[in-house]
Amino acid sequence: MQVIIVSPRKVLLAGAVAALLIAGSLLGVLALAGVFSAEPAEAYGVDGVGAKTWFFAEGYTGPGFDEWILVYNPPENKGGVGVTISPVINMYGNAGPIGVYSVGDIAPGQRRSVNINAAAANYGYAGDVSIIVYHPMYPFLCERAMYFNYGGQITGGSQVFGYQEGANE
Repeated sequence: MQVIIVSPRKVLLAGAVAALLIAGSLLGVLALAGVFSAEPAEAYGVDGVGAKTWFFAEGYTGPGFDEWILVYNPPENKGGVGVTISPVINMYGNAGPIGVYSVGDIAPGQRRSVNINAAAANYGYAGDVSIIVYHPMYPFLCERAMYFNYGGQITGGSQVFGYQEGANE
């Protein structure tokens, strides 16, 4: 009889690899079976596609972070109102209002990307920032993209739709 001593670390590693292979195979079978299916994203408010007001909490424009607000005016054939809109971005820091940024005219079917770091810097501000994007008459779609490089070692990003005023919960 021969006794083989195996490192517990190697046993755990082999178990983890086996679990990943089994999980990957199961996910592959489910995907082939059509369990995961892509559906078009929709964001409907009380006035059709989008909302007139969007809220974004807990953004950050300090060193290593890059925050963007993306505003889309859907064309009429996609549920939009078919008119040019000019939303504004209200920025708030820990001590209250920072300033207001005009997005400018956005024709139906167009999108505008606004760098919040640059918009806040116009007011001499960098740091925690919450956002309200608003148009008084017409709904639109709005999202926030954030990218980060933390200490040159951890990088990543996120994308979220804001909270819509009048959204169905």
